[in-house]
Amino acid sequence: MSFNVSPYLSSIRYSMIIAVGFVSMYLYSYDNNGQFTLFMLLYLSLAVLEQFIHNLSAKRLLLCIEIIFSAWLCSVYGHLMLYISLSSIFSYAFLPARTLLRLMPFGIHLTLLNVAFQYEQPLWIVSTNLIFLLTATLISLLKYTTGSREEVIILYDELRKKHYELDETRKRLVEFSHQVEVAAQSGERERIARQLHDDIGHRLIRVKMMMEAALQIIPTDYHRGYDMMLQIRDQVSDSMHNMRNTVKKMRPVTSLNEEYAIDRLLENVGRETGIHTNLAIEGTPFPLYPSIQIVLYKNTQEALTNALRHGKATSVEVLLDYRDNEIRMSVSNNGVVNELPDQSSKQLGMGLSGIQERIQLVGGSVDIQWGYPFTVVTRLPVYKNYNIL
Repeated sequence: MSFNVSPYLSSIRYSMIIAVGFVSMYLYSYDNNGQFTLFMLLYLSLAVLEQFIHNLSAKRLLLCIEIIFSAWLCSVYGHLMLYISLSSIFSYAFLPARTLLRLMPFGIHLTLLNVAFQYEQPLWIVSTNLIFLLTATLISLLKYTTGSREEVIILYDELRKKHYELDETRKRLVEFSHQVEVAAQSGERERIARQLHDDIGHRLIRVKMMMEAALQIIPTDYHRGYDMMLQIRDQVSDSMHNMRNTVKKMRPVTSLNEEYAIDRLLENVGRETGIHTNLAIEGTPFPLYPSIQIVLYKNTQEALTNALRHGKATSVEVLLDYRDNEIRMSVSNNGVVNELPDQSSKQLGMGLSGIQERIQLVGGSVDIQWGYPFTVVTRLPVYKNYNIL
């Protein structure tokens, strides 16, 4: 693990040592400038050497030597050596340690400086302590800011990595969805092919054989041949109906809205059964959750089945009411209500029970109005503050 100071702070520290050394030689007249230069180079060497030591214990030992050496320089070469000594704070302030252990180097350093300047004037000693505390505070704040920046960089890198992972997962999901879709389409094609072969194909073969038999019978037995032609017509009608349903299933559905469209359901039922169907909308339509849309479609389908099978209805009305917190759907028909059971003992059939179960799954409610016209009212909670893809 590396505990080195950043190159930018190290450059500031080296510059401080070199600048103070030159200024001291210019302002003061030392007995031996060569010896002073040697001490400056030795102190600078200690500062540089710390950057190449990664063992925490060895680094702490070297810092202790450096602090003692800087205090000795202050006692021997005067006031300007204080700023060289302060440069050591750049090193031990960035070492990892608990709070109490982190304060120990500051205390030892400040104590040694007071010992070094013990014979100076009181004003200078007070100034030394204030300068030291101010420098230590500023460097501690700088360390906190640097650490926060590094944490932000690390978090950004992790976030970017997660983004790449999510993007890769999304691509795999899209590819998997495509494979599932292809497999489903392949299975559907096989099922349709079997249906065409087993059902419609056999029907056509039977129709062909019946037509050949009818052509031979008609010249000698017209009535029997005519009956066979009527059977052939019914067989062809059934085959056409099956073929139409098969082709309808083969048509791809472009979206969920198309697959579970209530207006299309009413149109198909009206065309196939001949009853009158109508869809009315109140309020401003908005996108619905797929689960809500499916429940509305299934309930409409079940209500239509009940109207045709039990009520013998000739007209079905569907009203969709878009409200702020719910959507309300009323399906009414003009069919006959066989009985009006008591509210307490009412037993719902399988169709109405299925409607009730579906509504309960999405947290809605159902109200069945047994008078004329028979009406099934569905209330479902909706939320408009979301995006539907």
